Order: sequence, then C-alpha cells, then structure tokens
Amino acid sequence: MKDIVYFAPAKVNFSLNIGKKESCGLHQIVSLMRKINVKDKIAFNLTDGQYKIKTTAGSNLKNKISERELQSLSNEDNITIKTAKLFFNTLNIRNKGIDILIEKNIPFNAGLGGGSSDGAGLLLKLNEIYGNRFDKLELTKIALKIGSDVPFFLTEKDAVVSGFGEKVEEIESAALAKYYIVLVIPDFGISTKKAYDYYDDFLLTNKSNYYNIQYLGFKEINLKNDFENVIFANYKVIKEIKESMILNGAEISLLSGSGSAVFGAFTSEHSAKEYISKIKSFNFNNIVHLIFLTETL
Repeated sequence: MKDIVYFAPAKVNFSLNIGKKESCGLHQIVSLMRKINVKDKIAFNLTDGQYKIKTTAGSNLKNKISERELQSLSNEDNITIKTAKLFFNTLNIRNKGIDILIEKNIPFNAGLGGGSSDGAGLLLKLNEIYGNRFDKLELTKIALKIGSDVPFFLTEKDAVVSGFGEKVEEIESAALAKYYIVLVIPDFGISTKKAYDYYDDFLLTNKSNYYNIQYLGFKEINLKNDFENVIFANYKVIKEIKESMILNGAEISLLSGSGSAVFGAFTSEHSAKEYISKIKSFNFNNIVHLIFLTETL
C-alpha cells in the first residue's frame, strides 16, 4: 500500500474571547480562526495493529528544532496516534494500527494549532478510507474528544468557533480580507494549560468577571485576544513584539491562541517584508526564534 499523504495548515486567532470555567474544567470561548499557509506534511500507512510514528523537521524548522524536541513528538502521546486509536475503537476495529511520518513545519507550543490540524486531517483521511462511515456531526463529536481546536480543522474555510470548540460556523472566503501574515515566535513556548492558569488566577486576584459568551455573528466580533493581558504581564517581550508590528504597518496584530506566537496582518507583501527587515533593530531581536512570512488561505 502506498503512503497516504495530506497537508495540515496552521491557524491564527483573529479574536479570542474566554468565558467562565465550567464544572467540566473547560472554558467556553468565541474565536475567529483563520487558516494560514504554513503546513505540516503527513504520510501514513495502515498496519496490522502496530503504532509507529516518526517526526522530522520540515524546511521551516530545519536547524531550528532539536532532535530531542522531535523525539518528544514521536511517541504514543502524539495527537495523531490518539486520533487513530479513537477512530478504530469507535468503529470497533481490531488489529489495525498506523505507521505515520510527520514532516513538521508548524512550530509547537506557539498557539498555531499544528497538533490539532494534524489530528483533524488524519481523522478525515481515515473516515474516507473506511467509506465515510461518519457524517459531519459524528466526526465533530469524535474530534472534540481529541482537542477543542480539532473540529475547526475539519472544515476547509475560516470560521467562528464557539462553545467548547464544537460549534463551528464557516465563513465564506469573500467575506474576509486577505492578509500577508508575519509570524514572530520567541525562543520559548507557552502551554495552553499554563495560559489558562494565568488567566484564571488573574481574574480571581483582580476580582474581574469572565467574558459573557454571547455570539452575535462574525461581523460583531472584536478583534482582541483575552489572553493578552495576562500573557503580557508574564512575558513583557511578547507585548513589545505586538507593539512593534502595530507601529510598523500591521493592520492587526495579536497573540495567536495562548501564544507564544504573535502575528501581524499586513495588507501588502511589501509592507510585511519591510517590517521583517527591521526586526534586527528591535530590542527583542535576541529572543526571536522564528520569523515566517505567509498569508491567509
């Protein structure tokens, strides 16, 4: 059997509002998510029960990621292995496994959704291989068990995601402006759990209220990220990166997800490249790990 290949795109959050923590331990959200042209390449074969995984650095991460970091992604905790196991178990399929190779181009612990996208792409491919046994609603339910961002990546379009990630309202491409996206990623990551811990502690300490989750349509969404205040307080350099983008031509600049990536949305490729050319002159340059120029899909 030949390798089955797919490409998994990254995302950035053009907005992220966080609701209160529910009894299940999760927060409800409303977020405008947009896919960008940074993609992992995944190739896999089905096996007779064995699960194997190898992760290599793609061109974007070549010489930027250590062998130790790659090995940390190459085990049964990887979201793709969890996805395959859940898919087979849901269909009560025995003696099937997967041998998977991930060419990693999307930085991790950066708020770009790489793992979720990898898992969603695999879920779609497995469903296709097994005759589309699950409809869209059933796939969404499976995806939500894997991760809250996974349902979004089952769609082709950008979308407003709400609830715990299960509500995905796709947006027609013509309704959203195209942007050239500059990604600046510091030399440290921020786990989603840590970011939510910061956020909960901040609201408790300051006796503040969570965002009142009330989605009125994507045109009413404010382009802001509720994580920013607490992340900026703990990582001041991330605030510096955002401010540098706004001062140098970005129409929008936000922390993506829980970070640590900051993106700037520029209306022209020229202005995006001009900003990149200035980065070495900024005080934060010594902690910059990766810089990408890409675009919304």
